[in-house]
Amino acid sequence: MSIGIVGQANSNEVEKVEQSVSSPPRSLIWPLQILACLAVVATLFIARDVFIPIAFSVLLALLLRPILRRLRRTNLPTTVLSFFIVSAVAALFVVLLLTVARQGQSWLAEAPQLINRVGKMLPQRDGPIGDIAKTTEAVRVLAQPEAANVPVPVVVHSAETAYTILGASGHFLGAAVIVFVLAFFLLAFSDTLLTQAVESRSSFGEKRNVVELMHSMESGISRYLGTITLINLGLGIVTGFVLWLLGIPNPVLWGVMAATLNYVPHVGAFVCMAVLFVVGAGAHGSLWQGASVAAAFAVLTAAESYLVTPLALSKSLELSPLAVILSILFWGWLWGIPGGLMAAPLVAIAKIVCDQSESLRYLAVLLSGHASSAIPASRVECASCEASPLLDSA
Repeated sequence: MSIGIVGQANSNEVEKVEQSVSSPPRSLIWPLQILACLAVVATLFIARDVFIPIAFSVLLALLLRPILRRLRRTNLPTTVLSFFIVSAVAALFVVLLLTVARQGQSWLAEAPQLINRVGKMLPQRDGPIGDIAKTTEAVRVLAQPEAANVPVPVVVHSAETAYTILGASGHFLGAAVIVFVLAFFLLAFSDTLLTQAVESRSSFGEKRNVVELMHSMESGISRYLGTITLINLGLGIVTGFVLWLLGIPNPVLWGVMAATLNYVPHVGAFVCMAVLFVVGAGAHGSLWQGASVAAAFAVLTAAESYLVTPLALSKSLELSPLAVILSILFWGWLWGIPGGLMAAPLVAIAKIVCDQSESLRYLAVLLSGHASSAIPASRVECASCEASPLLDSA
């Protein structure tokens, strides 16, 4: 009898030791989670040259997915259709890049004179502050040695500067090739990946839930990215046309700038207005003309933000301005300009993913522009899941 009691006591002690080893104390859970988050952020920062092309390729594949779905009616192989779609987008990208580089090169060659001309239009400082500035400048000139007054010849390589600023360097082109190649493979083998995810589940109900979840996420993300891209393209085309009517040189360059920076909500519009103010003032030789050009763009971007976008996007896809700004700050700090461009789409993807999970529904509400925009997963429309070939094969 005593032997049995001793054996039971030993087994209880073993179980307690195993539980203490397997699960850390509650006081260490939050510190461990914080350390894990910091490790993830550090990894994303250190390996940003790898993660940035992957993120762009995933977004591009999700953007092109609806086009691939429509072209499947031709009964051509998915690999062939994916190759043609990605090749067409890559060719359009190259043509647009060469056009922007050409116009950017011509503008950068005149940029120093333009900035100097606009600087002379600005009001000069008068009064005591102006006198102090003049006195400081006079003392600085007198304190300089004679050798410092010898002019130093400066050679400006406008072509190299243009291509550097526009990002058309070897690193940029290499990253672009990686993006298009990865996007092709993601498009061509997306059904295979989904089939493998379905086959990893045992019961039919679990397989159906996986198909519904993946189709809901894909349709929501693709709809958001496609709508925003069409809106940005429309804004860029209209902006270029209006600037051409106002007599602004290189309208294609500024239209591409407006379309690209519109992926950065709120911040991109202010950057475009500031640049167009300088360009308009330098082109027409008047600050009022620069203000009129900036005001024209302000009208266009206001119509896009408060009229076109709310009508095109449903309330379930609208994002909180605070969440977007915080995302721009975070991803811009982490990945620079590419991170700032991907900030809003990444927030939208996170919201759509959180919409499909009951445990993450509160995050979807925080990221949404309306309190009632979080759609329960059970109410998400997924008509394509009813006749999904993946379920039939399962």
